[in-house]
Amino acid sequence: MAVAELHDLSEAIRLAAKVDYAALPGAEVEAAAEAVQRLKAQLAALEAEAVGAYDASMRWSVGAHRSPAAALRHRCRLRGGNARASVSLARSLRSMPGTALALHDGEITEAHARRLTRAATRPEFADGEPFLLRKATSLSFADWERAVSYWEQVVDEARRGDDPEPGDPREQDRALHLSTTLAGMGRLDGWLDPAGNSEVRETLRRIETELFESDWQLAKTEFGAGATIDSLWRTPAQRRADALVEMARRAMTAPKDGKRPRPLLIVHVDHDTFERALAQLAGEAPPEPFGTARLHELDDGSVISPTQAIELGVLGDVRRLVYESPGVILDYGRRVRLFQGALREAICARDRVCDHPGCEIPARACEIDHVTPWSAQGETSHRNGRARCTFHHRRHKHGPSG
Repeated sequence: MAVAELHDLSEAIRLAAKVDYAALPGAEVEAAAEAVQRLKAQLAALEAEAVGAYDASMRWSVGAHRSPAAALRHRCRLRGGNARASVSLARSLRSMPGTALALHDGEITEAHARRLTRAATRPEFADGEPFLLRKATSLSFADWERAVSYWEQVVDEARRGDDPEPGDPREQDRALHLSTTLAGMGRLDGWLDPAGNSEVRETLRRIETELFESDWQLAKTEFGAGATIDSLWRTPAQRRADALVEMARRAMTAPKDGKRPRPLLIVHVDHDTFERALAQLAGEAPPEPFGTARLHELDDGSVISPTQAIELGVLGDVRRLVYESPGVILDYGRRVRLFQGALREAICARDRVCDHPGCEIPARACEIDHVTPWSAQGETSHRNGRARCTFHHRRHKHGPSG
């Protein structure tokens, strides 16, 4: 019976594939795209249920396969990693009934389920699962993943009690490999902890931007007003590779006794969390109560521990951003049109990403736009400023066709 029902499902998908989606009205094709995403989640749940049953049945051993993943890889011509991931998810969902049901109903995606399998290694997960699933239906994936990281950190701290904070496993897992291929090319791959990743990425981005501006000037010199991105002599990937080499050259030419630069890191931490962490390190305060609001993360959203936030604060400069404070001018009224300096930094720190729903371009790569336009007597203040990427800034000013 099950095979017949799966055959019917296959036929239904065949019929759906015959629809001319390009001919549908805008709202209908949008709804169709959303429905397909929900269907993918339901199919992932169905896959987990069937693979889980196949795993438990031991049927895979009949063909002398070492594991259900090996059997699936052979019978379904799957990539080995995909087969192992399928079996792993099926096994995990056996002890995650809420997650399995939410995936079956299409309320969460397979990516949500896989992220929760890591959280489920904690004994507190059974109690926290409903909370994390509710968050999954109301937050963007990036914000939800950050919320899961905070939940993991809180329950880990509560379980340790007065024990000292353990080392971040992400720091222990850092590694880098640079090998030379038979063709003489260099192959670079590795893992960086969140702080190291942010520092290297920001430095690389700055040098890459310098190279892009140089390439663009060359293209304008050669092609004039007809210069386009396709006129650049390097691809983005080649420019990043050259930027990495340039990082090495600058490091080699730096004087040995030169002043070491401060880390290029931005850490968001609220005042209460920072003070609690300091007090706990000094042995002057008990662990914070469960459910206490906290903020300690890098500018890209990577959650770090309160202790790491303090360590990075000691290594670098600590800048306090207090809105409405008389210490920093955050409201220029009508005297200044452009958002710059401390005002721009404050808005970038507040918005983090482009203000347009669903856009995740970092605020520091965005333009700061007036909510109430300058032409309509809008003021240049943090209350009237929003980070918008170039694309959404242009659409905001000129409309979809502008």
